[in-house]
Amino acid sequence: MKWLTKNALLFSVKTCIAAFLALYIALELNLDKPAWSMVSVYVISQLYSASTLSKATYRFLGTVLGGIFIFLVYPFTVTDPMLFSLSVSLWVAFCLYLSLHDRTPKGYIFMLAGYSAAIMGFADVDTPLSITYTVISRVEEITVAIVCSSLIHMLVFPVRMRNLLESSVSNWYDSAKKLCSELLTVTPKETSPEREHILVQMANYPISVETLITHCVFEGDSARRLIRLVTAQYQHLSYLIPTLTAIEKRLSLLGEQGIAFPDFVSATFSQFLLWLNSPEQSGNAKAIQDDIRASQEKIKTCYERGEMTPEEGLLFIGLLERLQNFIHIAESYFGVTERVSQFSKEKKRSKLRLIRKHKDEGMILLSAFSAFAATMVGCLFWIGTGWRDGASAPMMAAVICSFFASLDSPIASIHVFLKGVLIAILISIVYAAVFIPLTVTFESLIICLAPGLLALGLVIANPSTNFIGLIIATQIPGFIGMSHDFKPDLLVIVNAAISTLVGIVIALLTTALIRNKRPSWTAKRALRKGIKELLQFTNAIKINASSLRGRQQYVASMLDKVNIILPRNKVDPVPNVALGGNLITEIWLGVNCYDFYARHQAILKSHTLETDALMFEINQYIKMRLKNIYIAPPQSLLEELNRVLLNLEALCRSDMTLFKPLFHLFNIRMALYPKERWPEGLAA
Repeated sequence: MKWLTKNALLFSVKTCIAAFLALYIALELNLDKPAWSMVSVYVISQLYSASTLSKATYRFLGTVLGGIFIFLVYPFTVTDPMLFSLSVSLWVAFCLYLSLHDRTPKGYIFMLAGYSAAIMGFADVDTPLSITYTVISRVEEITVAIVCSSLIHMLVFPVRMRNLLESSVSNWYDSAKKLCSELLTVTPKETSPEREHILVQMANYPISVETLITHCVFEGDSARRLIRLVTAQYQHLSYLIPTLTAIEKRLSLLGEQGIAFPDFVSATFSQFLLWLNSPEQSGNAKAIQDDIRASQEKIKTCYERGEMTPEEGLLFIGLLERLQNFIHIAESYFGVTERVSQFSKEKKRSKLRLIRKHKDEGMILLSAFSAFAATMVGCLFWIGTGWRDGASAPMMAAVICSFFASLDSPIASIHVFLKGVLIAILISIVYAAVFIPLTVTFESLIICLAPGLLALGLVIANPSTNFIGLIIATQIPGFIGMSHDFKPDLLVIVNAAISTLVGIVIALLTTALIRNKRPSWTAKRALRKGIKELLQFTNAIKINASSLRGRQQYVASMLDKVNIILPRNKVDPVPNVALGGNLITEIWLGVNCYDFYARHQAILKSHTLETDALMFEINQYIKMRLKNIYIAPPQSLLEELNRVLLNLEALCRSDMTLFKPLFHLFNIRMALYPKERWPEGLAA
């Protein structure tokens, strides 16, 4: 069986031990609700020791922050139920808003601060004098769980995360190597599901690696060098997707036009493939790079002599250029190990941060508003019914709307949550009615609960059943109560179950009406944001305000959006979007505009080549795409591109120093009009 592995068994046993240890300590300390300690152990515990410690730390900070808010707001609002409900609902929304701005596990702090305030504040709203005791007890209960879970998972057969982090980065590069090898050895196709799958897989690696790095920090000094190593590797590997897609595009165009490969280019390809598939790739990279540069010079010579058409020469040059890019990325990836040992703390602190993470403010605000609305509706239901046990409804609404806020469409996950809660209710009723009344000592309680908790631990350890197992494991102790006398009250369980289900239904309906969005909706918003950044970048180029640093920031920011768009386009494609709809083409368009205008401005001016009209047309088209992402590049832009291209090519025949700007101009045209052949007879 898949879940009966060594690590799964170890996780299940350790978590069960930590849960009972936390329950025992909570009982001995006479804490208000010992069950919270058991619940928190299962929330905190992870397969890896570092992720357990990190989640424990974030949970403690979030709980304390939520408790501080309740301390501050409670005295002023508790006499007015509506004002108190409004205050807590706004706090839940505000904390969720802050949380969604951080795409790493650290965002858990603010998310927890929001709904933990609802849990602490709503539970004892009818006994205002005990709020201090309630908040402190809740912090103590969670602290007990944090200490027990962290100590057990860190000290008893700890499972390190370093190997997982290393393998994630290795798999990332191996996926790229596999795709590159396939592109160069298999006949290009219009669409290839296997290639799409690899690209989507590569787009998912960055967030996975970032998450692992965030957790791995908690392994201490022993993991510090690995974190620096992987962080540097991650920066280089991010460029693989646009590089590979550029290789694929040029191979497809060469295949479609039936352009035969010269013998020296075929020989270079063979050498590249030998290097790519060599176990020690970094050994002869310089020789391959020299061979590629030599082939590029031969192509220029063939073009200059008229033995090769401009289109053929530029396509071959571009293809070899992208192979050079791949080698450079691979060498940077392999060479990081040596460079990391030379990093100083001063260098790390002054290091330029290039990546600007994509944040969809509209989606974030919508998620925060949904959390506010669901929590407030739950409060109105509770106040309107006058039902004492109805406090679980707004609490559960706040938890669910916060927990699933990062998903495009949370409905399916909420359905699974509802299913898990129903299973937990049935199990809790059976335990409360049949088994727990037979227990008279703590030892007998362990004998009663251990088999079920061990089984749930195995379910949680299995990735495919982790979610529902976690829901069941965290709900059962709360429903049973785990009180000091071990005598659960069936009536209390039923009331809590009904109130919890009402809260889930409120969250489900609120999400369905306000927040539920298709993946394509999110992808299109990221696409528009990327197009807007492209327009800002080309405007900066036009007024000579761009720089190499700005180019790097632009590429890094766009790549972050590509990683958001690609997986969503896979599950929910948007047909007929211009330029591919994934921002990869827009990255190359912006880069080539910079390389053509900014890097070769002096030589273009020296030949009095008029390019202002072309830049105007490009900017106009980008503005049109902001309004309509489906609109294709206009004929006027193609005509202007063809005019400048032919004029520049004519000048290049007499001055080969213009070949580089000609190459970048051709790349701009290829990005906008990949199906168009070389223009004829339009030069002015």
